[in-house]
Amino acid sequence: MDLSGRYDYLIVGAGSAGCVMANRLSADAQSRVLLLEAGGPDRSPFIHMPASASIAARKGSLTWGYYSEPEPALADRRISEIRGKVLGGSSSVNGMVANRGNPRDYDAWARQDLPSWSFAHCLPYFRKMETFDRGANDYRGGDGPQHIETCPADNPLDQAFLEAGVQAGYALTDDQNGRQHAGFHVAQKFTHRGRRWSTAVGYLKPALHRPNLTVITGALAHQVLFDGDRAVGLTYVHRGQTRRIEVEREVILCGGAINSPHLLLLSGVGDAQQLSEHGVSLVAHVPAVGQHLEDHLIVPVQYSARKPVSVAHRLGPLGRIRLALQWGLFRTGLGTSNFCETGCFFKSAEDVDYADLQHEFYPMRSEIGHDEKNVAAGFMFSMGIMRPSSQGSIRLKSADPETHPLIRFNYLESEVDKRVLINGLWRTRDMVAQSAWDELRGEELSPGKDARSDKDILGWIEAMGSTEYHPCSTCRMGVDERSVTDAEGRVHGVVGLRVVDASIMPSNITANLNAPVIMMAEKIADQVRGLDALPALHLPVE
Repeated sequence: MDLSGRYDYLIVGAGSAGCVMANRLSADAQSRVLLLEAGGPDRSPFIHMPASASIAARKGSLTWGYYSEPEPALADRRISEIRGKVLGGSSSVNGMVANRGNPRDYDAWARQDLPSWSFAHCLPYFRKMETFDRGANDYRGGDGPQHIETCPADNPLDQAFLEAGVQAGYALTDDQNGRQHAGFHVAQKFTHRGRRWSTAVGYLKPALHRPNLTVITGALAHQVLFDGDRAVGLTYVHRGQTRRIEVEREVILCGGAINSPHLLLLSGVGDAQQLSEHGVSLVAHVPAVGQHLEDHLIVPVQYSARKPVSVAHRLGPLGRIRLALQWGLFRTGLGTSNFCETGCFFKSAEDVDYADLQHEFYPMRSEIGHDEKNVAAGFMFSMGIMRPSSQGSIRLKSADPETHPLIRFNYLESEVDKRVLINGLWRTRDMVAQSAWDELRGEELSPGKDARSDKDILGWIEAMGSTEYHPCSTCRMGVDERSVTDAEGRVHGVVGLRVVDASIMPSNITANLNAPVIMMAEKIADQVRGLDALPALHLPVE
């Protein structure tokens, strides 16, 4: 571990964005790069076996253990917000689903005085980041660091899901990350040859041999240091000792939508009144730090099955042993599945501009958001609202860096969000009513056949609603008072400090967030290095 002298770049957080930044910035042999990660190495087998993703996500040693404050619209329940605390960050503990989002998501960003974030400008970086198992084309990449594979989706329940979607009048898209986003699809996942492909595997490990890259795990960042308004370093705790690192060019925060605003606030960048209340000296009054928190709220629509085809029937004691042996010896079998092998993006109502709901389909049932892993026979639609109107915040609870911040999502604060989810339930019931399900469909278990009114359905949403673990927008890019960073992630009001992660998204998008965050990091890495942006690709999209 070489900690002598100064570094050009100090990156805080080795997650989906941090590993990308570490790889790309250290590609310049003259740039000395230090990457700090609060968690440890990604050695756990639960990380690497796709089927054990839910175990990895519930291991306290691999996550931050965040809970929201009581959510008034969710029966005052505190919602667990799983964030990875390990090399690879949340890309090491997530469900591995690879979705880019709808092109109109990014074009909406561009209309907010962020023209370089249109889909045409983002598409080249989506292509740059990936190796798609079906090969490169105008929309897909073929030689990038992140492997993306198409799921087999051969379970009879998955096949019924796809067929029913067509019968209900929805499109069947061959590639939801290509020309056509909306409709029913076979899912894609961040795996390769039977293993999870996190950014630690795809980006960080190939760069570890570089003498100009230093990686320190078990390092908790405490405070960004400033000389006037310029970020000049960081204090952090490692093995019980407080250390100070100085930086020549930039401090780059890649901690995610909770940790990055938290560290900014601890460092004196945020709302002056809030900082004063906790005795934090003000460096820059940036009121939007920690504000505008968005997340994808989900609810589980569950059914029993008339035939024993659910994945749960293969996960008994003997089945788990068989799964572990087959995966451990050959990297094949059920252990290679993330269990979410089909899905769809659909509208909650005909007057909606484009798909605002997502189904992640599972050929089994599970109680989403519970602290313990649980699996039961049947099938489940994990229905999530993609572009919520409700917003929450990240605020200081204490000036002590080791005290978690106050997290409030304010789920369902907006009446619009309630209507979207209620409509989504009715549309899901219509999907399940199609003839493709006749031989497999059992009883509706959640919310259940007695939930016939909007009031009943809303009560179910309030009782069962949870998170899809997609927080964002707490350090949003923009040019107005609602923003924290500019179009290149540079923090307003200071110099030499940048944020690169989901927190800078101007708003949430119609997708799981891992692929978009990797794309954003690729794009900003070019900007940090002073490289010309990849040429925009203006292709037809639907």
